[in-house]
Amino acid sequence: MQKKVFQLLVDNTSGVLSRISGLFSRRGYNIESITAGVTADARITRITIVASGDAETLAQIEKQVGKLEDVRDVKELEPEIIDGLVDFLSELKVPDDTIDWNFDILPLDDMRNILNGVPRLQAPHYLVIRSEKIKNCLQNAGYIGEMAVLWLTAHGIATCWQSTLDVEPEHDFPDVLPYITTVAFGRSTEPFRAAPSEIKKKKKLSAIAYGDMASPRKEIMELTWMAPSCMNAEPVRYLVDTHRIHIYRKNNKLLKFNQLNYYQCLDVGVAMAHLEVAAKKYGYQVIFERLSPEPDFRKEIYQASAHLVKEEG
Repeated sequence: MQKKVFQLLVDNTSGVLSRISGLFSRRGYNIESITAGVTADARITRITIVASGDAETLAQIEKQVGKLEDVRDVKELEPEIIDGLVDFLSELKVPDDTIDWNFDILPLDDMRNILNGVPRLQAPHYLVIRSEKIKNCLQNAGYIGEMAVLWLTAHGIATCWQSTLDVEPEHDFPDVLPYITTVAFGRSTEPFRAAPSEIKKKKKLSAIAYGDMASPRKEIMELTWMAPSCMNAEPVRYLVDTHRIHIYRKNNKLLKFNQLNYYQCLDVGVAMAHLEVAAKKYGYQVIFERLSPEPDFRKEIYQASAHLVKEEG
């Protein structure tokens, strides 16, 4: 018995979900779940179906669904992607490994029980990151989520952060680690990598990274500089020396909103993920550490230091 996830783009017409469900019922196909969500075009609905059966049956399902008049497109999200992501995250070493964390991969219906209502962006799958709510937990969560984003993107899967503070009350789930953040993902029928002309102009590298920028540190920082941030705020700053890159969060005295602090701490973790991947490209392993005493840099808030260790061979 195999399982496949099909994503359908269908005309947003009355009864379309019933007609698709009826096809499965008439032919005796085993449907495990079916959910519908909006797209950017109000005339089009995205339907996600999880079906199981042998290889021949699953091939028939794809063929028969594609023949329905309302169906514009059928794509398959391979179970191998889910399994591969689970394996990848299970082996992931986070910057602060003293913090207890875990993750779930959930369908849309289950997300309704975590978020208050329907997620802002409806997708077939959601990576839910949970953690102890202690110092550095948001940096960890940002790192975990962005490493997942990079892994999924490399496998042709579209992603979108769904961070929110409006989540489940913790007292209702005493045996579950608190919710921190979410990444939505699935196959996309539209380009999901923005063209350079569509990306808001970023600050120059010289405006966020200071210190010894000799090669290969300069090249590592040029790649790290491409890390995204919430609302393109770019709150992360770097002080570079020979063996370490010290990471800071911009000390914005006007930043009084708890939610903005939440997003910018996640941004630090996102930047740490890109720094690690960039360093690896140039043959360096990154060991994240917190130095004591903390290295001062202007009036910025110290977050961590990345110790660059040259990989053997």
